[in-house]
Amino acid sequence: MFASLLTVCLMVVAPVAMADDPIKDLIDQEVPALKDGTRMTPEVVERAILEACARRKFQASVVSPGLITARWEHGKHSFEVSIPYTESRYSIRYKDSERMDYNPVKHRIDDDYNEYVAGLAEYIEAGLDVALDRLKRAMNPSTRVVRINPRRAV
Repeated sequence: MFASLLTVCLMVVAPVAMADDPIKDLIDQEVPALKDGTRMTPEVVERAILEACARRKFQASVVSPGLITARWEHGKHSFEVSIPYTESRYSIRYKDSERMDYNPVKHRIDDDYNEYVAGLAEYIEAGLDVALDRLKRAMNPSTRVVRINPRRAV
């Protein structure tokens, strides 16, 4: 009986002990550029990052040109990341957290952290792709689609 109870207790506690993942900072993610090497301005990259933060429910602020700090909160759980960026690269780095089971010795945190950061990176990538498409159209205005009204076409 005691052995069974001990086994059940260990099974209940084991997933909690294994729930913490190593922090996965995203370092030097590439900002896309046109085939000829033309890049977006840092201001366009900044706007894409801020929009992605807003869509993923991060409170973000520009600390200085080239550096954004973003904070995610849910109830009493929160974490903060720094997002340094240039016209060619960006990173998402762990900064601080509350009630996310952060272990500074092992550099581990609640696995939700990595999921939220990965989701933020996906939204940033999507925003940068949209910005790149805008840049592409601005560089080559002849690629605009002309719609013909069939009632007026001769």
